[in-house]
Amino acid sequence: MKVIFGKQQAEQIGNRMTVLELDTFFEPGLTEPISTYAVLDNTSIPLQEIPVLENFVELHNTMMLEYRKRNWNYCEHAIEHLLGRWKGELDSFYESLADRLTELKESKLPDNWTGIIVSTNS
Repeated sequence: MKVIFGKQQAEQIGNRMTVLELDTFFEPGLTEPISTYAVLDNTSIPLQEIPVLENFVELHNTMMLEYRKRNWNYCEHAIEHLLGRWKGELDSFYESLADRLTELKESKLPDNWTGIIVSTNS
């Protein structure tokens, strides 16, 4: 999977390739969090998926929004439908997210939780 950092870069190539938001991170020393995006070229999209590509992109994007709202059930169902898409290129992300959901469901999250991954490295 090809990954790029930053919304501006994602917007620059978004009209030529499929770009899907992954996680947002906050690292020490940064003033703003930075988002990561998967970049998929046309060879990552099987022919039979091209007619419904927009539906998969929308499902992925909605899943990321629902993740930030703590709608774990929606995310779990979305992952079930997204696994194997794009020739499996994002499966490691979806599997990691599913593992994270299991942990988050059992956690007491603060009211101001946003889904941003905060690095504890200094």
